[in-house]
Amino acid sequence: MDEGRVSLGYWLIEEFRGQKIIGHVLPALIEWAFKSLEIQRLELYVEPWNIASIKTAQSLGFQKEGLMRSWQKIGAKRKDMLMMSLIITEY
Repeated sequence: MDEGRVSLGYWLIEEFRGQKIIGHVLPALIEWAFKSLEIQRLELYVEPWNIASIKTAQSLGFQKEGLMRSWQKIGAKRKDMLMMSLIITEY
């Protein structure tokens, strides 16, 4: 937070996916970060195949910035992640 930015991520167990839970929770988190914490930039990391998550993020104003190759270790494998961001001036 010293740099005025934070990274976000989320994960839901399978039985709760597709219920728009993140679409209801993320707006409150965004507002809290920008207004209460005075964050200037939010970064969100999304699995590039997760179209629903990408669409949710885009509907809230996040923009794609790029593919982070071999970004995160999940189990025994390294996975690519899509970096998305939302800047306070776009909120």
